[in-house]
This record gives sequence, C-alpha cells and structure tokens, in this order.
Amino acid sequence: MRFTVLILSIATLVFFGYALAGVGGYLFGRGRPDLVALGLAGGVACAAASLYLWRRFLCSIDEEGDKS
Repeated sequence: MRFTVLILSIATLVFFGYALAGVGGYLFGRGRPDLVALGLAGGVACAAASLYLWRRFLCSIDEEGDKS
C-alpha cells in the first residue's frame, strides 16, 4: 500500500508538471489548453487517490494497535 501511495504521489507531480508545461507554452505563443486540463485532472485525481489510500493505511495501523 505504501508503494502505491508513493507511485501516486510521484504521478501527481508529473501530472502537475504537464499542466505547468501547458501553461508555459503561452509564453512562447503555443499554449496547450488540453495539456493543462489533462495535467490538472490527472494531478488532482492522483492526489485524491493517494490521500485516500494513505488515510486507509493509517486507519488499518491504528486498528492493529488497538487489538494488541
């Protein structure tokens, strides 16, 4: 589970990097709104999934501690 959270966190950075690249294209007159939308949507989705899984992981650790 921790490895999945790590991969999702890295994917979040990659997707937000794509969004920045799409916005940065406007500086050179070749902006890419599709790249911005893909980056923002993918970044938010990966971040939300990562936070959800991490919270689930922490709750499972807490439940194991209560049983012992």
